[in-house]
Amino acid sequence: MENTVNKLKNKSYKNFLVKIAIALIGVAFVGFGLAFNSVAMLGNDAVAVLYDGVRNMFGLPTEKLGIVTNLVNYILMVIVFILGRKYINIGTFIYTLPMGNFVDVGFKIHELLSIPTTLNWRIFTSFCGCSMLFLGIGIFIAIDVGMDPCTGIVMIVKDKINSQYKIAKVICDICTLALGFTLGGIVGVVTVIAVLIAGPTIQKISETFDNTVLKWMKLSKLTTSNS
Repeated sequence: MENTVNKLKNKSYKNFLVKIAIALIGVAFVGFGLAFNSVAMLGNDAVAVLYDGVRNMFGLPTEKLGIVTNLVNYILMVIVFILGRKYINIGTFIYTLPMGNFVDVGFKIHELLSIPTTLNWRIFTSFCGCSMLFLGIGIFIAIDVGMDPCTGIVMIVKDKINSQYKIAKVICDICTLALGFTLGGIVGVVTVIAVLIAGPTIQKISETFDNTVLKWMKLSKLTTSNS
């Protein structure tokens, strides 16, 4: 009996470490996507517009976006801790702490690729950026280790207005986008695309990743709940 319990504990611990590693891969893709979209200068999603606005407010170059990303996420994490401590968990730290570093790596990857700055190549860069961004968020959601600070803010707003998540999400996106734009964040065609297709695309990626990769690894929500 004791051996069985120990095996179950070891399996749970191993699964937890694997999920953390996969979550970090998702966060890495998010960081790379933010960097590529920033370099393309065709806009970004609402949260990244806020990052870019804060960067512009401090008069920092684009390459310092990683530092600003960390700063904004730390501030949001403190707000979540004060107003909705129950939404702080391991996923919050996994998403927040390394994000800025991954953005910096994304800039270096783009630099190494020596992608031209013509409009066609900027569009291609934005396509790669959005693809990595959506993929990363989808993976992070699918692995289900917790929520990022921005989602924590959305949940707090949801509780405050006693409404549905999607309504709180729209409110937060509008406020974030307006603040970022006011501070000088770049809004462009990618921003519009993100508003229109980000939600459904990320949801589809998350479901597909859970039903294929995580199911094969026996880490999907359905598999773990039945074991």
